[in-house]
Amino acid sequence: MNKVLMSLLVSAFILTGTSFAQNPPPAAAPAVPAPAATETAKPAKHHEHHSDLHKAMRKLKDAREDLQKAAKDFGGHKMKAIEAIDKAIEELKAAMEFDKK
Repeated sequence: MNKVLMSLLVSAFILTGTSFAQNPPPAAAPAVPAPAATETAKPAKHHEHHSDLHKAMRKLKDAREDLQKAAKDFGGHKMKAIEAIDKAIEELKAAMEFDKK
């Protein structure tokens, strides 16, 4: 019984080993070449050039909206803060226009 079991195990090992040897390894995926250094990048859109200014403007607009939704006036300070935000937004717009020149 042991001889039969051993011969089955050896046969299975040999068959398994030869089946792997007959299958070639999978082909590697072709390498994708990196973009050439001579290729020109797409020109950046104007608003992407001033991404930091646009980000600040969005945050100011969000803050203005939050203040406008506030229930209290806080002794007139809420309105002054909204006016200051509007002025800051105008200054950011002027900064972007200045850079166009």
